[in-house]
Amino acid sequence: MRRVAPQQLELELTRLETPAAPRRESRRGRDKGGTPAGRLALSPDEAAAVLGVSRDYLDEHILDELRIVRRGRRILIALLEIERWLDRNATVRMSLDGRHSEKREAMGA
Repeated sequence: MRRVAPQQLELELTRLETPAAPRRESRRGRDKGGTPAGRLALSPDEAAAVLGVSRDYLDEHILDELRIVRRGRRILIALLEIERWLDRNATVRMSLDGRHSEKREAMGA
């Protein structure tokens, strides 16, 4: 077994300083809405999570209605496209007499 010189085994300890300001959120963080911050497009898994559905549901019921970007095996879905899809598929709840429900009217509709 080889012997090590004593000066090679000495450690110098230094005290770490606390940062003056908290770190900004990383680029991979999420904004208040739960979407990845600073992103223009999402993977299908991320899009399903943002919409609150499973990936299988997204594939079977939603993906055919979206404009997507394919590059090789990679699929990207623009956040604006998801918002457009939501707007196109939103319905107004009607009461039995054909008027908007009271809840909708209270919201300013």
